[in-house]
Amino acid sequence: MEFIVKFVLPMLAIVLVAGIYIWFLNSRKADKSKCEIKQTCVLPKSAPVVPYFESILQTFYQALKQALPEKYIIYVNVPIEKLFEPSKRANLKMAGQYADYVIFTPSWMPILVIDLFDMSIVNLDRVNKIKNVSKEILRNSGIPVLDYQYTDNCDIGDLRRKIANVLNPLTMKD
Repeated sequence: MEFIVKFVLPMLAIVLVAGIYIWFLNSRKADKSKCEIKQTCVLPKSAPVVPYFESILQTFYQALKQALPEKYIIYVNVPIEKLFEPSKRANLKMAGQYADYVIFTPSWMPILVIDLFDMSIVNLDRVNKIKNVSKEILRNSGIPVLDYQYTDNCDIGDLRRKIANVLNPLTMKD
């Protein structure tokens, strides 16, 4: 009995601890390989990156910068709902609608929304029905909307005149 207590029980304890340790290492190795497989599966696919401005938007943006005094800030593709008080946004139901251009004062108050359109839109009537609702809300809230038909040769003088007619006068106070 003394042999079992002095020799066999310590050997069993050593074998048991070694077995548990080997099992632990193998299970960690298996978990790690599963994680690597999952990580390679969930990696996002890549896509080519393009310039933010299309050539039409860029050309009009440059003309708009020349037509306005430097103090005004021009933003492109602004979510219309972001122009209104957060507590009223849900009631307006304008999520997903964007203004092509928004002119801001130096104090970040919107003073003009420009809806740039060209005649290449297939279903112009449907687009106009959606936009007319948001335009009416903008106008009723005190933000004028300028519908501007894009042409390749943007006349800066004509653009200034149209902006002045909508803002009446262009030199609004902050």
